[in-house]
Amino acid sequence: MHGSSSRATNVASQTITRLGALLIVCLLSGILLAALFLPAVTVASAVADQGVETLEEFPSELDVQSPNEASRIEAADGSLLAVFYSENRIVVPMEDISPFMRKAVVAIEDRRFYEHSGVDPKGIARALISNSSGGSTQGGSTLTQQYVKNALLVDAVQRGDDDAKKDAVRASYARKLREAKLALSLESKLTEKHGGDQKAAKDEILTGYLNIAQFGPSQYGVETASRHFFSKHAKDLTPAESALLAGLVNGPNLYDPVKHPERALKRRNEVLSDMHSIGYLNDAEYKKAKDTPLEAMLKIQNTRAGCQDAGGAGFFCDYVTRSLLHDPKFAPTAAERKRLLYGGGLTIRTTLDSNKEKLALEILERRVPATSESGFGHSIVTVQPGTGKILVMAQNRKFNARSNVQPGETALNYTAPKALGGGNGFEVGSTFKPFVLAEWLKSGHSVWDQVETKREPMKRFPAKCLKGGAWQQTNDPYNPDNAVSVKLGPTQTVLDATKYSVNTSYARMARELDLCDIANTAISMGGYPTDFNRNAEDNRGLPVNKIFPREIAPSVMALGQVRISSLDMAAAYATFAADGEYCKPQAINEVTDRNGKKLPFTGTECKRVMSPEVAQAIQYTLKQDLEDPRATGKGMTIPGHEAGGKTGTSSFQYHTWYVGFTKQMSTAVWFGHPNANVRPGGFQVDGQYLVPKKVWGNTVSLPTWHEFMTRASEGTPNIPFPGPPAKPAGASQPAAAPRDDDSRERERPKRRQQSNKRQQQREQKPAAGNKPAPEKKPEQKQENKPAEKPQEGNNP
Repeated sequence: MHGSSSRATNVASQTITRLGALLIVCLLSGILLAALFLPAVTVASAVADQGVETLEEFPSELDVQSPNEASRIEAADGSLLAVFYSENRIVVPMEDISPFMRKAVVAIEDRRFYEHSGVDPKGIARALISNSSGGSTQGGSTLTQQYVKNALLVDAVQRGDDDAKKDAVRASYARKLREAKLALSLESKLTEKHGGDQKAAKDEILTGYLNIAQFGPSQYGVETASRHFFSKHAKDLTPAESALLAGLVNGPNLYDPVKHPERALKRRNEVLSDMHSIGYLNDAEYKKAKDTPLEAMLKIQNTRAGCQDAGGAGFFCDYVTRSLLHDPKFAPTAAERKRLLYGGGLTIRTTLDSNKEKLALEILERRVPATSESGFGHSIVTVQPGTGKILVMAQNRKFNARSNVQPGETALNYTAPKALGGGNGFEVGSTFKPFVLAEWLKSGHSVWDQVETKREPMKRFPAKCLKGGAWQQTNDPYNPDNAVSVKLGPTQTVLDATKYSVNTSYARMARELDLCDIANTAISMGGYPTDFNRNAEDNRGLPVNKIFPREIAPSVMALGQVRISSLDMAAAYATFAADGEYCKPQAINEVTDRNGKKLPFTGTECKRVMSPEVAQAIQYTLKQDLEDPRATGKGMTIPGHEAGGKTGTSSFQYHTWYVGFTKQMSTAVWFGHPNANVRPGGFQVDGQYLVPKKVWGNTVSLPTWHEFMTRASEGTPNIPFPGPPAKPAGASQPAAAPRDDDSRERERPKRRQQSNKRQQQREQKPAAGNKPAPEKKPEQKQENKPAEKPQEGNNP
């Protein structure tokens, strides 16, 4: 009797509770409906206590930004390099979402979705009764309300509005009422937008929900989730896969199938049961889906944001992002540019040639592996003449911008200017000489002109941008030496001085010109010091002596004792190949937004900086460097393709270069230690032992350049260089002729004695002699040359 009384009491209590819940639902629904038509209706005191007196004060329209969407960086062929996101989301239209996926979400979250108008009184009643009677906890919010909540939260996050973020998730009647009012309004407006077609309005809301909801620890939107968990597109999801994803929205971490497989499986089967019970799956489909093992479904594909996952193209990827983030044409402010990159759903199609990039990486890793105990760096960068497009940007390191850097990894781009991810740069040596040659020819001189070769102190060089109009050192004159592999007569042609890299002749040429004019010619071709940011507002229009604040000196403007990025050197030499048209390096072909609309950015910037005649004379001259086996290029021509270039060796041989070009490609190769002043030697490169103090531009960098350019040019047509420039009337033949090895050996003792005597007679300031000579150059000659001040190391 006592038990029957207790059961009756419980039944009565439950009945009262349900009636109370129903009363609350009726009141809430009445208030919401009244809010749409009678704005002055006063809300309950619980709402008023939270600072809202009438529903009229709630917004009636959902005014939010589009949700952040991941951006893609692609190579020129469309292959993916990297993904950037603040929220890993890929927005897709409804037709690209599996019908099973749409039905799964409706079944588990809001089975009356296509029947109500944004707020579901029956759903609220069912949730209140279930919650109050001890049943399963239910939320009562419709899919439309959930979409509103998510949209408000995402908007607040994207705007950085902390108060709005708190309001979007605060457990309060005010938040629920605001969401309900916005849900009703949204459905009404979308139905009107679709000409009264409520189903079309519902489909748009459901698509928005599936694109904005969180489906995993860092997976936002159904397409991203589908790719992550199943390695497939959302349009291809099966019933079992759809049910697993639909179950995640209620607890992305709680039901994570990787961390909590048992929970995820139970939740998946609950969704499948609901889909079956309301007719979304037939018996056979339900049984097949339920019997599918969880582990058989998962094919996890992790996507990490940033250039870390761009493989060997990580440094190029980093260069691309830095270019966009510093580009005011892309967006006016730094904050807007960052928001676009990380949330704009952009497709950034770059200039990178994937095949050539892979080729460069293969060569570099074979010749100087990233983990080589020597610690030396090696890089290849290629620019397309006439466009400035960067085709290759490779180095013998793995890109790692995080703190846990391992051997063979770095975030420092060895090829780029400092402002775009590079370091302090590396001294370019005799690769600077073509800038002097360009100014020589622009000034009316010829490659057939005769210049003296003898060494002598030089006290004064014209330099109109310096005080007094000249560089002057009366007590410590400039006195460079030579390190050449040919016998020098008293005079020789400028052409021979170039291909044999004769320092004394180039110093004399610079003395006949003006150091400031040489500097201006260099920067007209992009030859800026590595640490000078040419894009900075404060640096625009600066005079040349401010761009080269310490470098308007003969050691720099004659022989290249200056640091210039290899990217800028490749672009500068591309000017010669393009018949005098300089194009600023360009990494991006096109940027489109999530809707396919093209966005502005700083594109190709080309200008003529010298006449075609001057550029073609340089083409011919630098071609001789490769074709003459006695020249610094050692006869290493490109089979089937005409090419030209120049070696470079820095002070103390710390850094060695080869920069050269065909008509289609201009490539700069650098070899050196990136972190310290270390002379190369005592280790092997690709099987070749490097003899200490005998490593020049043609020892490592030239063979690397030759292999890359030979293989990269295969299958491309040859575009011939012009013939020799016309000789001025009365021009004489070259005074220097190559000598044989025996005569060079006989000359060594005499030259060694002369060098020792000069060293004993005077103390001398560091000179800038470049050493692009073959390995047979006398070691004693190097040791007795005037001391030079070591350059600072590059600190990443």
